[in-house]
Amino acid sequence: MKRAAILFCALVLAGCGFSAPAPKRTAPPKPPAPPISAVSATFTVTMDEILSLLDDKTKDDIAHGKNQKAECGVGKCHIDFDVSRNGQITGHFADGKIYLTLPFTLKSHLNLKGPMFKTGGDANATGLAQTETALTLGSDWKLGSETQGTIKLSDADLKLGPVKMHVTSLWNHNEEKITKPLFKEVDRHIAQALKVKDQAKRLWMKMQHPIRVGKSPTAWLVLQPEKIAISGPFTKANTLSASITVEGHPHVVVSDARPDAKPLPLPAPSRIDAPGDSFAVSVPVLLPYGEAAALALKRLHDRPPHIGGAKLRFDRLEILPSGEDVVMAAHFCVAQAWDPFGWFDACGEAYLRGVPKFDPATGTIRVIHVRYDIASENAMLAAMRALAGGELGKDLETKLVFDVSKDIAKLENDLRTTLAKRPARGVIITGQIASFGPPTLTWTADGFLAEFTAKGTIIADLNIKPKNTKTESPERAH
Repeated sequence: MKRAAILFCALVLAGCGFSAPAPKRTAPPKPPAPPISAVSATFTVTMDEILSLLDDKTKDDIAHGKNQKAECGVGKCHIDFDVSRNGQITGHFADGKIYLTLPFTLKSHLNLKGPMFKTGGDANATGLAQTETALTLGSDWKLGSETQGTIKLSDADLKLGPVKMHVTSLWNHNEEKITKPLFKEVDRHIAQALKVKDQAKRLWMKMQHPIRVGKSPTAWLVLQPEKIAISGPFTKANTLSASITVEGHPHVVVSDARPDAKPLPLPAPSRIDAPGDSFAVSVPVLLPYGEAAALALKRLHDRPPHIGGAKLRFDRLEILPSGEDVVMAAHFCVAQAWDPFGWFDACGEAYLRGVPKFDPATGTIRVIHVRYDIASENAMLAAMRALAGGELGKDLETKLVFDVSKDIAKLENDLRTTLAKRPARGVIITGQIASFGPPTLTWTADGFLAEFTAKGTIIADLNIKPKNTKTESPERAH
């Protein structure tokens, strides 16, 4: 009976065709947002590096003053002085602070003017400055260095005409003349040694550069930084360190061309939400609709459906996204085995709907529950009732199966291998992938999107080269 019905429909529709109206479609689902992650870098400065820098910067003089007003007790006086280092600077870290001991020589000339006289003289002494420097970091990335401390001077007599005084007594009353410029120099040089903003900017800019993580297909890891934070400084043994953490939404982009993004300036440090040792990146495997449709159409050519004794010849298949499913727009002809010339073929266009699903066991994308769109079903009922059932949908389900397991495995391997490599120059970002989550499937305006999450740890190494190692002072070298 069914074969007779097909024959009857073919005879009736000979030279004619059938057509169904295009179905209503809604916007495809939005892809899930990439997971939030953090990348941390710790930069350290050793006490030896700080001391070496201070040695280099204080070779000539540490502080000086010209015609400084001073308290001399017996009249108005003005002092010219120069403070120069005369020995090795020593120091250590403790409780987040820097402690230094700096030996120096003080050369000064004093001009004294009394009610009945005017005179002058030289006052030289050796001394030892012991300083304590506390560090703070402002919201503008400026490092605050606040040094305080004491100085001790060797005693010597100073004779100025009729006036005789001790050098230590003179400087005890005018200690700030030496300590203020001396401590200011210490603060300046420590800030030079700890270039916090420069290191934060290096990491921030590096995070904006896509990292190539795969070939064939070409894939890029886009870290997408959004916020940055800093903690510290911390002291431990012979090192002072600070930790910089950048938070973002890393994801992989599959593209022949490097993803282009306008560089963002370094923002002010802020609070971040992700722990510094957490890392998760979303990795997509996109099967474009055109590629999927071409594969399915080839299978339909190789093994065309036979329904009720009639062969269906498909010459066009298009996959279109919708909100809750996808639409297959198909153009096909109903051919009869007894008609070798195709004179009695009935051709037309129909629309079917199906739900995409990912099978984790086989790594395949399938379209299931394939059935006519309601308008197409009505058209088929009116034109070719024998084709209006579910047989065509069941046959199409066997053709709408797409294996992406090799693509997933290759991306997993490429990502793991690339992150484990350590570049030789610049800021270095490396990581270890601990696990890959099961893929989830969605569909976009462009194709089927199987997305999985790689989880692990990732760190950044600022790769700071120690300074002044070649110009170490002779006294420190010994």
